[in-house]
Amino acid sequence: MIDTRLSLTARGIAKAFTSGTVTTSVLDSLDFETGSGALTLICGPSGCGKSTLLAILSGLLRPDAGAVVALGTALKHCSDSQLDQFRRSHSGFIFQSFNLFSALTALEQVLLPLQYLGMVGSRAQDIARTALHEVGMDHRLHFRPAQLSGGERQRIAIARALAKRPTLLFADEPTSALDKENGVIVIELLRRIARAHGTTVICVSHDQRLLDHADRVLRMEDGRIEADLAPARSRVTS
Repeated sequence: MIDTRLSLTARGIAKAFTSGTVTTSVLDSLDFETGSGALTLICGPSGCGKSTLLAILSGLLRPDAGAVVALGTALKHCSDSQLDQFRRSHSGFIFQSFNLFSALTALEQVLLPLQYLGMVGSRAQDIARTALHEVGMDHRLHFRPAQLSGGERQRIAIARALAKRPTLLFADEPTSALDKENGVIVIELLRRIARAHGTTVICVSHDQRLLDHADRVLRMEDGRIEADLAPARSRVTS
């Protein structure tokens, strides 16, 4: 029985992919649950299934078996259009490659998803500027991606996801293209967002440098969660 009081819960998740005559199991009867206001880091080697799990938890990919309940909504009962609407209303996404538009300034990058939600004019401007200020990028409002460092680009991407105040925030390898200093800045920023806004933040990464900067660490291996840990720093500062 799935506990819908939790912000995000999954039970019995299975997923396999077929290429030609070969079928490869990626997730095997996996269970997962989390509440709000914390950063959960899912780590493990390449190919262990962590990015596939993130895609299923966020509704970008449907599992072969099992069920996901996000904010009380059973995703398997949603049509594709309903899933699109759910993600627009409740979810934010951050990716390894930043996914910024080369012709747009930092401010325009953050305004774009707000426009999709029907927010325009001074209200949208205020929200976008506030999000950029929160990630420490209000001094780069009119800079385009080519004028920014990798760490600055990722903070712009976080501001873009943050602007609509998502309840669920999903990050797929957000630090793998960054050096250690910028990687720590990004993961600490995601942790602060979780705590300040009560956001459920789920991050997948193989970056071992991040382990002590999460509230919770799930270790994956061969399509299963092998360990559920609370980093030492989290136990001290929580």
